[in-house]
Amino acid sequence: MKKSSRSQFLEIVNAHISLRDQAKKFDPAMVKVATGIKEGRLQLADTAYYSIKFAGNKANIDMFETQDAKEIGITNVTQAKLQKDRLFLCNRIILLASEIEGDLPGSDSELKKVIKQTNFDSIKKVGGLQNGVFSLIANKKIIIDERPMQDFATDGNTTINIGTYFLESPRFIRDDEEFEFNIELGDDAPEKALIKVVLAGTATVPA
Repeated sequence: MKKSSRSQFLEIVNAHISLRDQAKKFDPAMVKVATGIKEGRLQLADTAYYSIKFAGNKANIDMFETQDAKEIGITNVTQAKLQKDRLFLCNRIILLASEIEGDLPGSDSELKKVIKQTNFDSIKKVGGLQNGVFSLIANKKIIIDERPMQDFATDGNTTINIGTYFLESPRFIRDDEEFEFNIELGDDAPEKALIKVVLAGTATVPA
C-alpha cells in the first residue's frame, strides 16, 4: 500500500528535527516548517498544480513557463513558481491528453475557450505521446530525468487512476525557485494535440 503524501511529508520534516537533536546535518527550512505545524501557524493541505498546453506540431513542450499567468482552466501556476511561503511535496504526476475536434482555433482567446471545454483522457489516445520522455526539474536539481512517457499509460490498471505516475522518491518543490516539467517527443505531436499535467501531493498553507 502506497503511503499518502501527507505521511511522507511529515516523515521527512520530522526526520530533520531528529537530525538536529542528534547534532547532525539537517535542513533548517524543514525544521522551521515542522515547528510551524506544531505551533499551529501552518497546516498541511492536499494540493495540485496543473498546466495545459497546446502541443500541436511540437516535439518539445515546456508545461510550466515563466510567461504563464494563473487562469482557471488553463493553469494555477504563475511564472513557473509556487505561491510565497509554500513548501510542496510532489508524490505523483498525472499526465493526460486530447486532440481538438474540428478546425484549429484562430486566436489565443478562442484556443483558451476550447481548452477549458476539453475532456482529457489517456495519452494513448494521441499518437506518439507514449513514446516520448519527460523530465521534472525543481530547486535547480533534476528530480526526474528522461523517464519514458509510457509510465503514464496506465489504461487497464484498476488500482491506479488513468495517467498517474507515483514518484519513487517524492521530492519537495520550494517557492523561491522556478520549476520545470518538460516533454520531449521523437517526432512532432499531432497538429491538434493538447497536453495536461498535474503535479499532486501535499503543501503547507496558513492555518
